[in-house]
Amino acid sequence: MSLRDALIKAGVVTQKDLEKEKVRKQHVKTSEKIKKDQLRIMCDACGKTAPDVEQYQHRVGLIAGKEWLCLMCADEYQIDDQLRQTAQSSHARSGMFQRRYGRTKRNR
Repeated sequence: MSLRDALIKAGVVTQKDLEKEKVRKQHVKTSEKIKKDQLRIMCDACGKTAPDVEQYQHRVGLIAGKEWLCLMCADEYQIDDQLRQTAQSSHARSGMFQRRYGRTKRNR
């Protein structure tokens, strides 16, 4: 008897709970495109996960204290790309990182 069957027989978990966990694991799998050494993927401003989240040292009052911003939020709040501190995303490392607001800082 497997551990799974023993837990079901003991009434600790149900078959339905195990199926929910299996479905959750399938949806929460990390994308293969996201590098393992990437620090953050959640934008502080909008709260969404994105592959192009970077750290900005800015003084925009509307989003004060929020440093990790996705590309869309950085463009929306018109934060200059010269204030970008990191190049952690795969787009930034490959040179495909393009801002719609102002010039895009080139990584070294």
